[in-house]
Formats: sequence, structure tokens, C-alpha cells
Amino acid sequence: MGRVRTALLCLLGLVLASCATPPAPPPSSPTTLPPTSAPTAPWPATPPGTAAALTGPGVRLQPAQWADLPGWPQDDFSGVWQAFRRDCGARLPSALAAVCRRAASVPADDPQSQRAFIEAEFAPWQITASGKPDQEDKGLITGYYEPVLHGSLTRIWPYVVPVWGLPADLVPRAPGADGVSGGRVAWVDGQQRVLPYWSRAQIQSDPALQAALDRHTVVWLDSAVDALFLQVQGSGLVRLPSGQTLRLSYAGTNGWPYKSVGRWLLDTGRVNGTITMSIIRAWAQMHPAEVPEMLAANPRVVFFNAALDTDPQRGPIGALGVPLTAMRSIAVDKRAIALGLPVWLSTAQPYDSRAPAPQPLNRLVFAQDVGSAITGAVRADLFTGTGDAAGELAGRMQWPGRMWALLPVNP
Repeated sequence: MGRVRTALLCLLGLVLASCATPPAPPPSSPTTLPPTSAPTAPWPATPPGTAAALTGPGVRLQPAQWADLPGWPQDDFSGVWQAFRRDCGARLPSALAAVCRRAASVPADDPQSQRAFIEAEFAPWQITASGKPDQEDKGLITGYYEPVLHGSLTRIWPYVVPVWGLPADLVPRAPGADGVSGGRVAWVDGQQRVLPYWSRAQIQSDPALQAALDRHTVVWLDSAVDALFLQVQGSGLVRLPSGQTLRLSYAGTNGWPYKSVGRWLLDTGRVNGTITMSIIRAWAQMHPAEVPEMLAANPRVVFFNAALDTDPQRGPIGALGVPLTAMRSIAVDKRAIALGLPVWLSTAQPYDSRAPAPQPLNRLVFAQDVGSAITGAVRADLFTGTGDAAGELAGRMQWPGRMWALLPVNP
């Protein structure tokens, strides 16, 4: 969602990026994914210019056949055409735009025709990362979601937690050793300098800073923990007392690197074992006096745009500029994979301790979003939907996986 969403690198899907070590998968886990079967002749021919335009320099493409894609015949294509047609509403590379024009005649309610069209117009190429011996074809697959929160446009109890819009004094800054890319102009020894923008801890400890940022508040929430989850995800819906819905979208950050509060809970011994969104919320409810310290462990602050939304069911807007489709949209590293590109994703269902073994998750998805922690060729964040159930699903999703780019054969 053009968001920070600094990754769901833990069991909290982006909520706790890199927060805790996931449960050890059983022997049948996709951590030991079977090798891709050898392609059957002839290999699909895709013009070199098309591959160069749709993938980045760190990507190696291995030719494949449809039969090489795990689970390709079993995908029921639910939501595929919606996501694909949304793709086509964006500004796409010319090769994809040409396919979109030919797709206009395909019925929206005919999965068989849609599958036949995809097979005729695209060829699968397995995505591998260069420079990573023995692991170049596998990467981390995580999940993210859109939270639904409660708030008010005015500060009135219990809505006292501000969500800030982009402050006027935030300027770009070349990050130094501190890694901070957000800056503020200040006078130092009679000269103007660009200093790092305020961290979360600095803001929390300075009432004057808080008051200055409060002038840019776009909505007031009733929970500091909900505000944390919103900042990690990078977008959300807010139900207002009037019954209206406010949609929040990413506007920028203070430029500080993201630090996981889940990691902080583990490192400080406050929580042991697996960290989930529910565990963070429960801990915060039991230790309200320590919540500011927990929040300050993450120096990054995310700023938001806000607009009244007349269609909360449409999904948040991704970096491609189109609404995301649950379980069909992914965030990628756009330096490696062009936004708008169809991708075959092969990983496992979100972890469930009640299941005897992880179940496969194979589906056609579309690169429609980005995330600051989504880096590399074989790396994706699957959008699981809107609301608490989607959040729990995203929070349990962290498995290795493989990816195939579907490149146009007739650009």
C-alpha cells in the first residue's frame, strides 16, 4: 500500500517483523520443498527485452512448463480475474498492457476460459536469486492484512491516541551510519543543517513535539496497540462514531529503521515462546504502564493520509495504484519484479499447531504492492484480507516458498 509495513517477518505477519523464531516445522514441512521437475521441451520463448523490462538485475529466470508449477491445475481461480482486471486498470509496462487489451473479451465468470487465456498469453519462468548458492530458488513468504479500527475525527474519550499525517517539517535526508533517511532542518552553530527526524522515543518524551505533531492528526484511535498494528501494516480502516468509514493509507515515515516490538518483548524476557498479535495485545492489557516503553522500542513512526471511504469492501490501494484482492495480491521488491506481473506462488498454509502437517498453498497472484522489508528476488508478502480474521491468518504465515514469473509470450 505504498506502506512501510515493515514486514511481517515473524509470526505476526508484519506485525512483528523478525520478532520471534517460528515453530519448528515437522519433517514434511515445505522447508524441504521438492525440486522443480525438469521442463519438457520445448521451452517457452520470451523475448529478452520483455524479461528485462519485467524483472530486475538480481533475478535469474529458469524456463519452465505449466506442469512444473505445483498445484497449477488445482487452483480454482477465485478472485483471479478480479485481481487481473484491477492490474489492467493501472499504468503497466507495455508488454502487460498488450495482454490486458486482449483480455477484454474473456468472460468474468468463466474460470476455464480465464485459465486458457493465461496459458495462451503467458509462459512460466522460475524466479531464482543470483549469488545465493543452494538457496537461490527459495525465499520467505509472509502475510499482511488491513486492520479495522475504531476512532474519531475529534479528540474525545476514549479516542485519545493520535494518528498523524505527514508533518510539514519532514525533509529527505541521505542516511548516514544511523540509517535514518528522514530529516528536519535545524540551525547548528549558525548554519542550517539537516538532522535526523525525531524518533518515537524522542516524541514520546517531549510534550512540545507531541503538540506540534498533533496539529497534523488525521484521526484519533482508542488503543495505542491498535495504532501500533496500523503502523506496521501501513494502512487500515477506521470506523467512526457517525457510522462512516475512514480509509488510512501510507504517507511516509520519520525515516528511522523499523524495530520489532515482539523482538523487544522476547529480548527483555517479558514474554517467552511464540509472539502473536493476540499475545502482544494481551501483554499490553496486563502491563499498561509499560506500553510506552514497548512502543518506544520501535523508533520508526509512520504517517498517514486519510479519506472517507464509501466502499470499505474494495480493499486497500497498493503501490500499483489499484485495490488489493485478498489472497491474490502480493507485495514484492519492485527492483526485482515489476508491479503488475502475474506470479505463481508455491508455499504452505499459515502455521496451525492442530494440523498434522503443513498444507500446500499454491496459487496465482499478482505483484501489486511493496513493503520496506520485502527485498530480494524470491520474497513475497501475501495480502490476506481485511479485519481480525485476516490479521490472525497473516500473523501465522511464515514459510519458505518458490515463485514463477508469468511473462507474456506475445508482447
